[in-house]
Amino acid sequence: MMLGILLLFLASWAAGTESGTPRFGAWLTYWEFNRGLERVRTAPGLFDDILFFVAALGRDGRPALARPELLTDPIVRELRSRGVRSWLTVVNDLLPEKGGRAILKDAHTVHWILSDPSAGRTHRHAIVELAARYGFSGVDLDYENLKAQERDRFSLFVRELAADLAAKGLRLSVTVQPKRHESRSDGPGATDWRQLCRTADRLQIMLYNLHSAKTGPGPLATPAWIGDVLAFARTQCDPARIVPVLKVSGMDWGPGGVKAVSHAEAAALAEAYEVAIQREPEGEAPFFRYVSSEGSHTVYFEDATSIVRKVAVLERLGYDRIVLWSLGREDPQLLSQLLSRKGASPQAGDLR
Repeated sequence: MMLGILLLFLASWAAGTESGTPRFGAWLTYWEFNRGLERVRTAPGLFDDILFFVAALGRDGRPALARPELLTDPIVRELRSRGVRSWLTVVNDLLPEKGGRAILKDAHTVHWILSDPSAGRTHRHAIVELAARYGFSGVDLDYENLKAQERDRFSLFVRELAADLAAKGLRLSVTVQPKRHESRSDGPGATDWRQLCRTADRLQIMLYNLHSAKTGPGPLATPAWIGDVLAFARTQCDPARIVPVLKVSGMDWGPGGVKAVSHAEAAALAEAYEVAIQREPEGEAPFFRYVSSEGSHTVYFEDATSIVRKVAVLERLGYDRIVLWSLGREDPQLLSQLLSRKGASPQAGDLR
């Protein structure tokens, strides 16, 4: 793993540069929209990009807003007036029918869209129209868990979408799952980073899920693992197009499965069960164990200390654009520390 760190260090040293003032972005999710928006409004000057995680796929395959009422507020226009770019994230979650449940990361619908030229064209045009209607600066495409067979078709779709957006003066970001080497597997292997970087303005790489619901307990990311992922990325992409993504929350591994927890939820669990919070040595991610009525649990999460450490590593490696997933789930101390790091005023403000 240390090879990745070494390669990135040498690349930064050879370029003779270290990143300048960091530029931060973050997602607002439709399920925690108001809490996330409050974070934006109390940290003016911190964010250069806000990504609105509000669009998914309708049953007809067309992009649709999960909660249309969220964009009735002129927040996009207000952000633009303050020099903040707003992006419409479209995720391949299939929105539920009345009384039903959403299908998360639906590969089947994306397969249909990519396999049918007419459906693909209709889908692209609908994305452009939706982004333009609400005044976004660009689109962030977050299609995950695709089948490996979609690899070339997805690259073509992204190339055509980039052209459609450019014709309207809009940018394109593609968010991808992490990988440390090339593969042809489902999920991460279904995205060709080299091809995507040739057409998208940004390749946003999820630097988390080192440990997840598919593994045993452990930190969501470590500096060495991050180095490995980015070392591979630099063999595929112009580094100027690579945008690291850090997760600010955590996970609870227990007898009943694995569930996501916010920083507040993790801290409340540790307090309720009166257990000490420790830190793993490499990345300083906090963790603890507790025993509930159902059995033993292990929780790993992120706080201001662990995130700032990762930010410092990314800055030393030459990355000055970093995106956070997602606002409203982070350590309350994090944004003020990032403001201080950026040199922006920590005074509260209101975008309304």
